[in-house]
Amino acid sequence: MSKNILQLDSLRHSYRMGQNTLEILKGVNFTLEPGEWCCIFGASGSGKTTLLNLIGGLERPESGRIIICDENLAAMSRRKAAAFRAKNLGFVFQSYHLLPELTILENVAIAGAVARKNFTDAKKNARMLLEKMGLGKRISHRPAELSGGEQQRAAIARSLINDPVLLLADEPTGNLDPDTGNEILRLFQELREEHPERTILMITHNHDIADLASRCVDLKNGILCKR
Repeated sequence: MSKNILQLDSLRHSYRMGQNTLEILKGVNFTLEPGEWCCIFGASGSGKTTLLNLIGGLERPESGRIIICDENLAAMSRRKAAAFRAKNLGFVFQSYHLLPELTILENVAIAGAVARKNFTDAKKNARMLLEKMGLGKRISHRPAELSGGEQQRAAIARSLINDPVLLLADEPTGNLDPDTGNEILRLFQELREEHPERTILMITHNHDIADLASRCVDLKNGILCKR
């Protein structure tokens, strides 16, 4: 068994733009150990979100390996990758991605159901997580009835419903005002202090996070490098 939660080997990816090919990732090598909170910085358009989507199995790389808990996600079928993702990974997005027709309790619980958990148990766990996020009195509300900060806290609860080994966060404070964004960062810090084994990989433009994270790297010219 590897000591790493995540290992990237020679990861490459590009996009076709008309007759041209835009090379985004040019052989990324990277490891992440259990309990690390690593932040990825980079200029707009550098490929940070693409990298996170590849690690999360939302896109497939052109070549290279994505090893998570000794499983090569890049070599899995789409169906197997989806099942692996639901069980092992949690996602927090900049735009929340909550389903507008569902209550926040249902939004969180359905993520448990996707991982084939009993829906009654998933709703119970969802309620506990939402109460922990300070949303106990808002569980019957739909996303449009919540503030941005409340929606992001609900999204964080959703990301934790299956107790993921790796939490992926893409600009989680990007749509929030500075004070609310700092509240979300404190929440991440509290979650990690409560579960020091939880591993976080976060894309951000917020350089204040560098003081909270255990490691920061830059995505430049298609590769990850030390700051």
